[in-house]
Amino acid sequence: MRTSSRSITPPTTPRAPDPVATAAGIGDRLVREVVWYRGQCNWVGVDGEAAHGAGRHCPVQRALGPELGGGTAGVALFLAQLQAATCDDVVRRTTLGAIGQALAHVDQLPTGVARGLYAGRLGIAYAAARCGLLLDEEGFLRRAARLARAAWPREPRAAAFDLVSGTAGAIVGLIALSRLLDDERLMQRAQRLGDELAKRARRHPEGWSWPSPGGRLFHGLCGISHGAAGAAWALLELFAVTGERRHRDVAERAFDYERHWFDAQEANWPDLRDVERRERRGSFRSPYPSSWCHGAPGIALTRLRAWKILGDDRYRSEATTALARTAACVERALIAHGADFTLGYGLAGSADVLLLGAQQLTDSAPERLALAQRVGEIGIGRYAATIGGWPCGVAGGLAPSLLGGHAGIGLFYLRLHQRTVPTPLLICVPAP
Repeated sequence: MRTSSRSITPPTTPRAPDPVATAAGIGDRLVREVVWYRGQCNWVGVDGEAAHGAGRHCPVQRALGPELGGGTAGVALFLAQLQAATCDDVVRRTTLGAIGQALAHVDQLPTGVARGLYAGRLGIAYAAARCGLLLDEEGFLRRAARLARAAWPREPRAAAFDLVSGTAGAIVGLIALSRLLDDERLMQRAQRLGDELAKRARRHPEGWSWPSPGGRLFHGLCGISHGAAGAAWALLELFAVTGERRHRDVAERAFDYERHWFDAQEANWPDLRDVERRERRGSFRSPYPSSWCHGAPGIALTRLRAWKILGDDRYRSEATTALARTAACVERALIAHGADFTLGYGLAGSADVLLLGAQQLTDSAPERLALAQRVGEIGIGRYAATIGGWPCGVAGGLAPSLLGGHAGIGLFYLRLHQRTVPTPLLICVPAP
């Protein structure tokens, strides 16, 4: 009787998903779909920003503008951070082309958003400064400084106050740029804008808010992107730098306003954009969104900063509530395929907020960190290798942008790998 033997290969342990490889895959797609012209580059893709802003659910195809949130400056910011992680020469070249494109087309920004951070000049200057530092390109630092110091075009009286397009965003951008460029003059301009923001506030017994441009809305909004939380955060950062009590006082009155609208049953703050007449709290039903842009995740970030700067436990409590709401919404969104995965409106942004919450609050930190990592792993498993790519709120192909598209998703994965990568959702706060 003959016997034989063969070796049996022992089972291998599956490799954990690689966040850097995932970000590099997103970067590779951006590099492949870029359009070059005379040393500058751009993308034509699905505009997630326009679709979200207009409430559309169909693709909006266009070439990107220059801005940070929805344009080439934001894509360049992601690619510069990716190049720092991978040392890829093709990514470096594309980064330089993208930020060059943004700087060359600053004058295309519409009047009324010139000051803004995510939609305005200062966001482009911030991206140029970060790219200059990450790529060791002094020329972009000089161009960022010139843009930050330049006089702004004359704005209409109804120009926006908010973080995305207006005065609050300008304050945050100036604080960030004053640190990156070591320019005290920018901080002085931020102080003047802080006083201007305070003068424009609507003062109610329940707190202070700001009117929307054009006066269409009866109630000032809640939230970080277009609401009182964003203005309060900007003023708090100004207080943290200058020690001027007047900035803190206005910020706290803005937080009072949002506290008035807080719904304990929903554990969230309402979206008041569609309320077209004056209403009392509790007399109507409104949506309770959960994204960085509107709702608990963005508000959580402002309360974390308020607690860090002021040491008031009310803000710690509100941050804890907002983080718990964010985690619950993330758990629900993970059940179904196809949930928006973007930084500004979807799962990547909420997970990034949970990362920051885990870094700053020790209670429930392991659970928040584990959930953020699970978002990353599930995203890789579902979407990294698919032809359609990552869900960006609208169907139809590549959505390149930072807040509403692939660049922001890629940046989330870089932050998942290395927490010291600065988040674009809380610009001007030093990385831990």
